[in-house]
Amino acid sequence: MAIDTVSSVYGFQVVGLRFSEESKGVHQLLWKKHSVRFYNKSKPPDRTLFIVNVPPYCTKDAFQRLFAEFGKVENVYFHKKPSSSPPEQEKYPHFSSMVPVFGFKVAYVVFKHSSAIKKAMSVPPSTVLVLSTKEHPVLTGMQKWQQEYNKEFVSRTALSGEIKSLMSEYDNKCEQERAAAKQEPDDEGWVTVTSGKKKKPQLKKIDELKNKKSKRKKKNKELVNFYTFQRRQTKMDHLAQLRKKFEEDKKRISMMRASRKFRPY
Repeated sequence: MAIDTVSSVYGFQVVGLRFSEESKGVHQLLWKKHSVRFYNKSKPPDRTLFIVNVPPYCTKDAFQRLFAEFGKVENVYFHKKPSSSPPEQEKYPHFSSMVPVFGFKVAYVVFKHSSAIKKAMSVPPSTVLVLSTKEHPVLTGMQKWQQEYNKEFVSRTALSGEIKSLMSEYDNKCEQERAAAKQEPDDEGWVTVTSGKKKKPQLKKIDELKNKKSKRKKKNKELVNFYTFQRRQTKMDHLAQLRKKFEEDKKRISMMRASRKFRPY
């Protein structure tokens, strides 16, 4: 479908975007060849298309299908603003998922071959791309929220596969460290050898030390009230202390009565 629009703005190619075939409104996408000062492997300038004014409802799958008519798409990156580095990754709930970008955004479409950039820059200004089709619909509203909610839960197969890949990377790293530890002899012919065996904790020696300490404590303790006469003597001493305290209390009460100034009777 043709529309009246300008062909380019400040070096950007202007192309129409319709959400679906039934939509009446047409959105304007602006793209040009990506150019940076420093080369980046994830976004090579000769194979990357820089797109601005990207609506919030555009997804990675939809853009891969949409730009496949210009050439084979290698990857699609979304950013809140222009950036030369790849998007940030979040490790929960998926180890490889990207942090979502909300609202209007910019996109980087990386093609397999540089010839796709020439095709994209040579499209006529009357071109209108359709994002959502019957074969490949783009979900919105409640369906989109349900899909996002379901994606928060990791399936067992995906989780097990990611764990296996992480463990294999760890094993490869350990093997590399072991290989690096096997050094070649130096100029004098000496080789540093390190033992790879882990020393187990000596539990027997620790138990022996604990037993020795407990024995020493037992020796230092005095036997209190072990004999009958000791128990009898402690009882008599306790009674004597109670009697002494009783007499002291009686004296204190009598002194308080004598010093009382207010006498109502």
